[in-house]
Amino acid sequence: MYEGDGKQCDRNPLTVASSSTYLANVVTVESRRGSRSCPWLIRVSHGQTVNLTLFDFAVQEVKPTTRDFSGDQFPSCQIYARMYIGTAAEPTVVCRGSLRQRVLHTRTGRQDIRIAISSSQQHFYLLHVDGKHLF
Repeated sequence: MYEGDGKQCDRNPLTVASSSTYLANVVTVESRRGSRSCPWLIRVSHGQTVNLTLFDFAVQEVKPTTRDFSGDQFPSCQIYARMYIGTAAEPTVVCRGSLRQRVLHTRTGRQDIRIAISSSQQHFYLLHVDGKHLF
């Protein structure tokens, strides 16, 4: 399921028009909606709360065995999405991780969030947008 105004994206983001929706990477691959050139826009007003959660269906029950010298996972990043929160010039990069479900962003108050989903088809994942009193 995806939301948007159904028009071609002429450098304007597509507005997420629901307080609870899923943005799937396969939709971006098939339609280019939610891509870097046509990102999703989530507009949150004063007094509203938004939660963004990643559901990663590529995660396996066994944790990866690739470790660096400190015992941590290697810092390589398979990019799933880029989130521009507010007026930030640099995005928050969403990488593949080791959890099936993880919260990416929770905040109350005025903010615009633009999300560009990677067009990779290697793994299936969803970004869940859940808002309290949105729209």
